[in-house]
Amino acid sequence: MKKDRESKPDSSKPGAHSSVPGRMRKVFFACSAGALLLASFPEVLARVGGGQSYGGGGSHGGGGGGGGAIIYLIFQLLRFLVYLTIEYPIVGIPLDIIVIGGVVYYFTRRQRTVESEIISIVPTGPVTGAAASSGQIATRAFDHLRRFDPNFSEILFTDFCYALYGKAQDARGHGSQALDLFSPYLSETARASLLQRNSPDLREVKGIIVGAMQVTDVRGLDTPVVHIRVSFETNYTEVTGEKGKAPAEMSYYVREQWDLERKRDVLSPPPAQATALHCPRCGAPLQKDTVGACAFCLAKIDSGEFQWYVRSITLLSREERGPLLTSDVPEAGTEYPSVTQPGLATVRAEFEKNNPTFSWGQFQARARLIFDELQAAWSTLNWERARPHETDNIFQMHQYWIDAYRRQGLQNALDQCRITAMQPVKIKEDAFYNAITLRIWAEGYDYTIDGSGRVVSGSKTNLRRWSEYWTFIRNRGARPGPARADLNCPNCGAPLKVNATGVCEFCSGKITSGDFDWVLSKIEQDESYAG
Repeated sequence: MKKDRESKPDSSKPGAHSSVPGRMRKVFFACSAGALLLASFPEVLARVGGGQSYGGGGSHGGGGGGGGAIIYLIFQLLRFLVYLTIEYPIVGIPLDIIVIGGVVYYFTRRQRTVESEIISIVPTGPVTGAAASSGQIATRAFDHLRRFDPNFSEILFTDFCYALYGKAQDARGHGSQALDLFSPYLSETARASLLQRNSPDLREVKGIIVGAMQVTDVRGLDTPVVHIRVSFETNYTEVTGEKGKAPAEMSYYVREQWDLERKRDVLSPPPAQATALHCPRCGAPLQKDTVGACAFCLAKIDSGEFQWYVRSITLLSREERGPLLTSDVPEAGTEYPSVTQPGLATVRAEFEKNNPTFSWGQFQARARLIFDELQAAWSTLNWERARPHETDNIFQMHQYWIDAYRRQGLQNALDQCRITAMQPVKIKEDAFYNAITLRIWAEGYDYTIDGSGRVVSGSKTNLRRWSEYWTFIRNRGARPGPARADLNCPNCGAPLKVNATGVCEFCSGKITSGDFDWVLSKIEQDESYAG
């Protein structure tokens, strides 16, 4: 998601520059301010997969107020230069030249720096280091972890974290006794941290949606215990009320940090068991005896001996206000060179050898179908249309944004949206899944309208071009066959119709898990994709 929020001065208002004659104003802004304004001109970005800063309505990277102050100071500086150019041209014109030169130099140097960083984004040094991005750290650390745990799958780890977060929040809504059932996964400290949020009259926690999850640190790969830090940005609703009175609801936008640990050499469970959250030792349903041990295997678990274990939870922020959906953000990264996997040609050849029925043409046709279906579902606020094509986690995230638009009486539309190019940039195979990342270039008219049809951001006339990195997954145990590019169930061939859990209503196959065909797992923006 795009994080940088900007605003621009409204120079179209009458009297905005009334002290400057019209002809001179046009000449000045064409030569003196053109480079600056074109380089930072904000356009709305929403669409599927980007544009909204999750939670709280502001940028977490640098705050929303500072950007407006900077723009204001720049605006005042430009007005002063206009005054000098008109009243004292012998001083103003040289200053104009200096400013233009400085702006051009700054953005040229910045672009070269960014391109250099993108081209060399896969480092060759150790995993740790302040310069490495969290994405790079996680990718390389997980590759290293697979040496000890060949079953480790980043896809399954993400699913596990989503499931545990949701069940833990739901359990705290029913009190400490319900939350204690999850003691094999949550330490006493972590459970206490969750319970501290409960008001005395809390009845329920519902509508739990993980809008974003990111691995920010991995440590201990050279020790018997591995530590992983995960950041969440989420939304949930708390239901409160005294007995006999009508309940009240309050929705929160939350940022929190979970620290997990696990023995390095433990073999990760397969997909069906990874998110079941049963006893990590014997697999039985969570149920305790009188001393707090598993009622079936009698094991009392207080560490990551068998599965990932949350040692601590830190609440970073919790806000009542919703996300801002009409803020303008600049498009960034579309012209960056693609971030490709090292040795991609060799990896690709090995992948094609291991999957003889795979066809790049058929795969890209399916990717195009999914892209088109998602854009149409997004524009019409009919996200159920996208359900067959996404994993549970990304569908949940996108459903949050659809609901946010509905609540605010807004609709983000993508007219005449089409793919202009696709490029494979990464192929990953783990014990359970194949994953392919495509860089997708697209264009369309991207704008947001209110209930009366008034455009509140974006444009119906200015064509917007962008690119993103889309990752598709397929279960390695799926039946061999070509990727489908039609709206039929990839398992039974019936017309595509699934329920809320992604299960085909005809054959009862869960088609959103990648067990039958490629489904979308992740969307990442150009400026944040780390390979």
